[in-house]
Amino acid sequence: MSVTILTLLLALSPAGETPELAAGIQAFYKEKQDFAAEFTQEIERPNLPGRPLKKRGRVFFKKGGLMRWDYLEPDKVYYISDGEVLWNYIPESALVYKLLVKDSELFYALRFLYGEGDLAEDFHVSVGTSSGDLARLVLKPRSGEQTFKEVHLLVDPETFEVKETVVIDPADNESRIRFTKLSYAPLNKKDFHFSPPKGVRVEDLSNPGIPPK
Repeated sequence: MSVTILTLLLALSPAGETPELAAGIQAFYKEKQDFAAEFTQEIERPNLPGRPLKKRGRVFFKKGGLMRWDYLEPDKVYYISDGEVLWNYIPESALVYKLLVKDSELFYALRFLYGEGDLAEDFHVSVGTSSGDLARLVLKPRSGEQTFKEVHLLVDPETFEVKETVVIDPADNESRIRFTKLSYAPLNKKDFHFSPPKGVRVEDLSNPGIPPK
């Protein structure tokens, strides 16, 4: 996701705190069928200090791998997945990108939000410095070839609800997403279906041999 998304590790955390926090997060989302929220995103770039990119929109997850990010400001951009195909629709450019979910590493990293995966198995997990009243869980990919270096989850330590995520990429760009107006009400599966509108160009990254339409 060309988004996406979550300072330093705290190595002196109590030994039992990491599995408890990871297990709490896992259990909280495993019992949820649906998740929706408003979000704000700030992307800090080392080469442009003090000039973060700011975006906002709505996000939706549904158990079964369904996901939708509707960016509303400053530009409208949509990421929609039915669990197998991930679409990126950019209305202003009349352009759609199509790729397979399994090829999106960040999507895979956040799959715990719809009750799948295992944080302790998927990542090297440690506890980081807390942020205000929020506990911080730091996730590092187990494999070396990734499009992100770390994912930080800032969590309510009593409910284990994720309030913020921070994603740090290999260039040390830091994408922080804050969730507000969280809801776990049922979502309509149809809202995770996408068909490219007429007149848009489709870049099929799921099969590079197919020319653009």
